[in-house]
Order: sequence, then structure tokens, then C-alpha cells
Amino acid sequence: MLVSSALSISSSTMTRWQALDELQQAGVSVFVSMSPTYPTMGEDDFHELLSYFRALGEVVVFHEPINPRGANFQQCLTAAKEAGYDDVVTELQQMQDSHQYWVEYALEQLNTVQQVATRFDGLEIHSWPDDELVRSTSGQLRSKLTAMQQAVSPESFSGKQTGTSAAQSGLTGQKGALDQLL
Repeated sequence: MLVSSALSISSSTMTRWQALDELQQAGVSVFVSMSPTYPTMGEDDFHELLSYFRALGEVVVFHEPINPRGANFQQCLTAAKEAGYDDVVTELQQMQDSHQYWVEYALEQLNTVQQVATRFDGLEIHSWPDDELVRSTSGQLRSKLTAMQQAVSPESFSGKQTGTSAAQSGLTGQKGALDQLL
């Protein structure tokens, strides 16, 4: 996997990781942006990443699936090609070619990350559904995504805890149930 490979071989990643750990140990609140996430990432990859983040202590993780309209999308596609990650390239190109494929991927990623996060105490996930994703849905699903967008993120700069927002939970508790909501 792209993430596993990057984490295991990158010395700059380890340097950043050590800096985050030192900051956390010094009492500085740590927040992590886990974005964009790639279509080849699954439950095991998210579990591995979230376990790393949780090891830092109580952490807020901001999550956003990649979207094919963003300027960084082409950079990610180019980097995946240059690194020889053909499976990632194929998925990204399919996402670029099919709006529906991207919608289904993004919903699955948001739900999977939220569900995996429930395995860790002290780990807050703040999901960022894209505006186009919200517009591409309807009914209960659109309401849930809109609530995610409008939820106040749980980090606190005043020392006053805001708590987890009910809006920042899985879209559905069951695998495969997203199809029923689309």
C-alpha cells in the first residue's frame, strides 16, 4: 500500500512523527490532517494510521477523501505514476472519469474512517465532506453530510473541551448499507 510504504521508508516522515510526539509530551495539543485518502486505502490501512495517531495521545484527526477536482489531484496522480503505484493510478483515473465512482468511493471512505475510529478511545475524527459530494446525494444521506460539514471541530484552543459531535459519526453502521442510501 502507498501509505504503508511511505511510513516505513521515509526518514522525513519519522522526523515529523518524532516532532509531533515531542510536542504532545510537552502538553501541546496535536491535530492531524489525514487527507487526502486514496481509493486503494481500506479498513486495515486506516486502522494502522489511526493507531499511529492515537499513540500520540488524545488527538483530533481531520479526514477528507481525495476529490478529482482539486488542484492537488493531478499532483497525486503524477506522484503515483512516478512511484510506480499502478493500482493507485488506475483508481484515480477511474475516479476522474466517473463522477458516480468518486461519489461511492468518498462515501465509503468517510464511513470506513469513522467506523474504524470507534475502536480507539481518545481519538476524534472530524470528517470534511466535499461540497460536490453533498450536492451529489439526497435525503437522509445529504442531511448527514451537511451536518458533518457544519459540525464544530472538537479541538479546543481555550482549554474548554467541546466534545464529540454526533454529526461526526459513521454514515451507516453496516457494511454495504451505503448502497441503500444512495
